[in-house]
Amino acid sequence: MEDVVVIGGGPAGAACTLWLHQLGLRVLLLEAGDAIGGLQLRSPYVNRWLPGVVNQTGKDVAASLQQHLSAAGAPYRLDFRIDRLGKTHPRGVFELWRGREVIRAGHVVLATGARPRTGGFTECESVAIGPGMPMERQSVAGRRVAILGGGDNAFDQAVFVQGRGASLVDIYCRNPPRALPLLRRSVDPSRVHVGPFDADPFRMAVNGIPYDFFGVQFGFEACIPPGLPLRLQQGCVVVDPHGAVPGMPGLYAAGEVTGFWHPCVATSYAQGIQVAKSIQQRLDAGTAPQPLSAAVQPAESAVPV
Repeated sequence: MEDVVVIGGGPAGAACTLWLHQLGLRVLLLEAGDAIGGLQLRSPYVNRWLPGVVNQTGKDVAASLQQHLSAAGAPYRLDFRIDRLGKTHPRGVFELWRGREVIRAGHVVLATGARPRTGGFTECESVAIGPGMPMERQSVAGRRVAILGGGDNAFDQAVFVQGRGASLVDIYCRNPPRALPLLRRSVDPSRVHVGPFDADPFRMAVNGIPYDFFGVQFGFEACIPPGLPLRLQQGCVVVDPHGAVPGMPGLYAAGEVTGFWHPCVATSYAQGIQVAKSIQQRLDAGTAPQPLSAAVQPAESAVPV
């Protein structure tokens, strides 16, 4: 049995796993994708905000995370999608199932991150959803582009698209832009349209005005594992100051799934580390579940937590 299973290999999950491993705990990181890195895998841009990281793109940061886990010998598994997560009665041990395979742990950390909101759109050759690679892999030179959304990413992407030769770039946002003033200043105010708009991906028009390409930048939503009776606030997992999920002993959450005030790589690192230390302290206090005996047969006893 593991002391801890961490679900999700973004910055929060990777940091939590690294610390737990180096603190001497039995930990296993499970990542549904084919690489460690989370949303950083989507970013081809140089990360100017992460202290101590110079001239590295988000994809470079993701690769460094995986390399660090491997070099430290911290266990992780890729392409691992969990079918069911439950607890074994009466021991309070978590069970994570994939098909007939089961992994047991005294603690589980949800570091499942966030994904771009679709707003009802479907990604295709004329519609990109979210910042980073979905936008960058599209040819926009000489094309008319509508950016939908008023946050930081919307204004960032408008600047990037303009720099790649778009013939025209308009931003549409239903409410006054919430992007940083410094980002708003980088876009011609006459190209920012505030108020109700109707974006039709079939006619490729916004309020009747034709475009060649839509960039959907409606922000992010937390990736909530299905079947867990979690208390949510604005779509994110509620945690206490230690990162623990109230009323669910042994369950923790870290990173963007918690809706932290300013989600980024640095705050995700910090939350992952905080959760690792909280679990270590719980284990040191002797309040964590003990390993299951070989006689326990949990196949029919797993219930949703």
